[in-house]
Amino acid sequence: MGLYATTTSISELLPNYLKSNTTTSDTYGTAVFSRHIDRAEGVVNSFLAARYALPFTTVPPIVRTLSEDLASWFAARGAYAQDSQLRQEYLDRFDDAVDMLREIRDGKLKVALTNGSLVSPQSTSRFLTSTDYSHVFNLDEPESWGVDADQIDDMENAR
Repeated sequence: MGLYATTTSISELLPNYLKSNTTTSDTYGTAVFSRHIDRAEGVVNSFLAARYALPFTTVPPIVRTLSEDLASWFAARGAYAQDSQLRQEYLDRFDDAVDMLREIRDGKLKVALTNGSLVSPQSTSRFLTSTDYSHVFNLDEPESWGVDADQIDDMENAR
């Protein structure tokens, strides 16, 4: 069972996928859902780990939704391979989910909890600058490292 999605939630998104339409009556279908939930959550975590500390103490609803959408697509891809209309419908949902994950990763889309509070991104260990000058460590070779000449001139003129 996943951290974000459940076999029950996937069965609701894929009605009539399971025999008798219940997770207790179709152990094979439930196992398929579980495998695809793990795959989907791996994809979601790969995107979110770049921005957030995982695991979440409280799972944001958008993370749950995106995991369910991806898991549904993984399951539907195999089951509905012959029905191109259904396959395309689930592929559209998959593409939308991946686009949203990219936006979250890039900071364009914020992640909120059900009470509306935003989930804080983790701090980064990357080198940042407070100036518009070239970064000293962006140069290829250590022998080339040096302070931007414009910055040196500006510092001299400021004195």
